[in-house]
Order: sequence, then structure tokens, then C-alpha cells
Amino acid sequence: MEQERRISVVPFTPELLPAVRGFSESYWKRPTSDAYYAWRYLEPAAFSRMFVAMRGDECVGTLFALRKTYRLRGAIVPVLEVFDWHALAEMRHAGVGIRLMRAMMRQPERILAVGGTGDVHAALPLMGWQDLDVANAYELLLGPEPIAERLERTRKVPRALTLAVLSPVPRAFFGPRRVAGPAGGTVSVDAKPAADLTGLFEGELGCDFVQQPDPALLDWLTRSRWSGSWRFVHFRVGGTLRGWAMTRTHVANHGLQGTILELFAPRADAELYRWMVSETALSLVPERPLRIVTRSSDPALQLALVASGFRHAGVDAPGRSWPRFGPEKPGTMHFSILHSDQPMLPYELDEAGGRS
Repeated sequence: MEQERRISVVPFTPELLPAVRGFSESYWKRPTSDAYYAWRYLEPAAFSRMFVAMRGDECVGTLFALRKTYRLRGAIVPVLEVFDWHALAEMRHAGVGIRLMRAMMRQPERILAVGGTGDVHAALPLMGWQDLDVANAYELLLGPEPIAERLERTRKVPRALTLAVLSPVPRAFFGPRRVAGPAGGTVSVDAKPAADLTGLFEGELGCDFVQQPDPALLDWLTRSRWSGSWRFVHFRVGGTLRGWAMTRTHVANHGLQGTILELFAPRADAELYRWMVSETALSLVPERPLRIVTRSSDPALQLALVASGFRHAGVDAPGRSWPRFGPEKPGTMHFSILHSDQPMLPYELDEAGGRS
């Protein structure tokens, strides 16, 4: 109890960055340059919230959130998506993590957690959070190499045997296939989100609870030079924006990976989504990733992914809310990978841990 009383939970300020930096470098294997810390903690100040646990001048725990815009049955709702909820091992039984989350839960915005560690999944329901929907994980393996690696790791099938059988098969056989889109449909792959993207979320969405992209936040996210490369895919019908997707290409544990971070269209059915999935996956192929991954809680999008050759595999991400919804709890929800820090990880480390 004496140790707990000596710890204060306070909002993050730039003056606390050296202490947060010390915590980060003792807890995580992440970039260590000045540029990284400025990007990660200082630049998102206008759309983030952070609490830190301090023991004197030492940071012993953190909780971070990005402030985002959601649509709840069409109405704009500000939401804080939480992540980086951690405390030093010696603090685990001192209630530091609980105090950090309680501080965040006293904020006026709705708090949302999508995914997280086993500890997060165990703690939040005990703190009264409400279970929402689950974003199921999907993947598309793009050649003999990832299939051989997967079979060796999960089924003990010798890698050489799988490669001998599959290597003669053209690589295009394993990839996504183009499907016909709606009449007048066009696709563009761009470095920046379309100027009319937020207008896509006005009117009937066909989904009770969905994230509306914030241009400033997306601009900050895509400035991360430690997280790979990004593209935006825009789908138009008759010149009018009908849907959008966001992709990322980066080095993951098993090689180069393509990720469909987000894919959404208002009032979409499985047929429209299959066209969008096809074109989005094809936009990643020139980068030559070994696999493409995504997540979705949307039944129509899940059907389109399976029809496009994706299989349910990987770690699903449950969504939870504080405070609990009452009678207005959304019935249909759109969760993807574009939540919390999932679009950033894993980070590519700075060379030699340099400060630049």
C-alpha cells in the first residue's frame, strides 16, 4: 500500500517525455530515435489522450488513446481507442494498471478497446466494460513459400516436400483474381485519402457503428517511417465515391506482408465487397508480399473475403466499450485492423538504435 501511495497517475505532458522514453526502452523493443519519440508522443497531441504513472521522476506505467470519430446510427460520436496499457512487472500487484484505466474511464468520451493482450481481455470485463463484436482475422497466402512455412509449423509437413509439389505452379495461381465491378465502377490507388472521403459517411450507412476516418490522424499515421508503406484505394461508381480501403505493406515475423487495414462502403452487400476486396488485394500484389491479412466483423465483408480465397486464420480481435451501451447498443458494427496501434506494429527499428 505504501508503494501504491507513492505513485501518481497524471496526464502526459511534453516535460514527461524523457521519463516515458526510459519506460519505453526498458519495456518494449521499439525505435529509440528522437524522431520516433517526437512522432509517437508529441505530434499526435491534438487527437490523443495519455496517462502515465510516475514514481518520483520515473515512469512506471502508461496508457495511451487516439481520439477518433465514429458514427453511431449516423450521429457523430467521439471515441478514445486505448492501447499501450502497461506497467512495470514490479507494479503489477500495486494496482497501477487499474488506476491508469480508471483515469481514462473518467474522460468524457466513450472508450473503445479492439484487440489487446490476454491480460486486457481478462481485466476489462471485470472493470465493467461491455463486450461488443469481434473482428475475425483472415489471410491469403500468396505462393508456395508461405504455404510451406505454415504446413511445416502447424502440421510438421517437411518444407522441402511442400515446395517440391507447389513450386511448378505459377505464382499467379495463389493470388487474388479480378472480378467484375458495378457498371461505371472505377478504382484508383493513391498516396493520400480522397478529399471527399468524409462525405462517404453522411447519410444512411447500413451499419450502426463504424469508424469515420479523420484526415489529420491518417496524415500522422502515414508519416511513420517505422511502419512500412501505405496506400489508399478509392472506389467510384459514376464518378461518385462509393467505398474506400487502406492498405499497408511491411515486414512481419514471417516476411513481407500486405495488410488491408480498412475496407468499407455504405449499404454494401457481399457482391460489392467482393469487387472491393479483389481490387484492394490486387493493389498489394506488385509489392510481392508473402501473404495478405485483414480483419472484419462485417458479415457481408466476411463472405466476400472467403469468396476471394481468404481463410479465417490468425488472432481475432474483440471490441469492448466503456461506458456500456444501454438500449442504444448498436446491432451491426464495423471493426477492422484500423484500430489502436494495430496499423503501426511491428515497428522497424532504427539502425543501431541511433538517435536522429
